[in-house]
Amino acid sequence: MQSLVVKISDPDTVHVIAEASKRQGTTPEAAALELLETAILAQKSFEEIVEPIARSFDESGMSEEELDDLVEQTQKAIREERCRNK
Repeated sequence: MQSLVVKISDPDTVHVIAEASKRQGTTPEAAALELLETAILAQKSFEEIVEPIARSFDESGMSEEELDDLVEQTQKAIREERCRNK
């Protein structure tokens, strides 16, 4: 796997990354990587982003109705959990 080292010299950019890392509870390097990956992802079309998910769904053999049921069950469980934690 190839790697890339990036030097950021602009103090404003360094400050923004440092603040992001504090909010995320991570390192400045990890925050910078996440920002870079987000920017790259934003350049992709919606179809490119969801294609791996759609392919995985197709390969799973699950029907659309089964997926709908799974989503509804998950939503119900999340709502119940939220109510318990209030």
